Amino acid sequence: MAKVVRISDKKIDKKRAKLLYLFLIPIFISTLISLFHSDYSRFAIKVVLFILFFIGIKLVDRGLEEEESYKKAKIYKVSLIKYKLLGYIVISSTLLFMAINLTNQSMLNSIIQSVIGFVGLILYYGIDPFKDKLPEGNLSINMDRFLKELQEAQAKVDYIKGATEHIQNWQLKVALNSAIKRAQEILNTIKEDPKDIRVARKFMVVYLDGIKDVVDKYNSIDKKHLDSEYTERLIDTLNFATQKFEDELDRLKSNDIFDLDVQIDALKEQLKH
Repeated sequence: MAKVVRISDKKIDKKRAKLLYLFLIPIFISTLISLFHSDYSRFAIKVVLFILFFIGIKLVDRGLEEEESYKKAKIYKVSLIKYKLLGYIVISSTLLFMAINLTNQSMLNSIIQSVIGFVGLILYYGIDPFKDKLPEGNLSINMDRFLKELQEAQAKVDYIKGATEHIQNWQLKVALNSAIKRAQEILNTIKEDPKDIRVARKFMVVYLDGIKDVVDKYNSIDKKHLDSEYTERLIDTLNFATQKFEDELDRLKSNDIFDLDVQIDALKEQLKH
């Protein structure tokens, strides 16, 4: 029986790099002062330092975004680029360069301040995720391919969501939102049991592509020449698709998918018309 784990509703603490942006203020003010005093050499140095510090902050911000996605995801392949660590290095190196070139401190004190800054960033923001979050057990599937297919399927769901926003007919929009909801539930269920990847491939090709075609065709038609009969037919098609995949979602959770091919063939025919 396919194991289905309840999706957590826990809110993720979005610890963004807002605090670091405050450090840009004194650098900016100091840069302006150098400009007003016509100290162009120090002005140029401070501009470079400001840019480097800003780049470091953006890298940390990007790393925090990836960490948030990592915490929410049940399956996640971590990036080879460790954005937070890279940001820490840029920021601490900027602090070192600043202490050496703009203050009268010794090299040792400058290095100590830089190291303290680096350690402080790690203690406050943490390190980047290093371990992939993959399903347990020995699965006879290509995990890289599986993750790629899930990513593509999620992109299709997000595309359909965006395209639905352009639809004015509320009945059609309700039907589409219902279909989108079921699509996301099926994706979440497949993430819990990657052994159902065979189902996932059929679902992604038939269901998501079919719904996407319906939305694209509707949005491309001049609404002045669109009769109510055509719209009702689209709504019936979407309701049909949603009901079929509600049934398949129940079967998928119980691992009873013997008649999946029959249901998908029926869905194919419905989406053609």
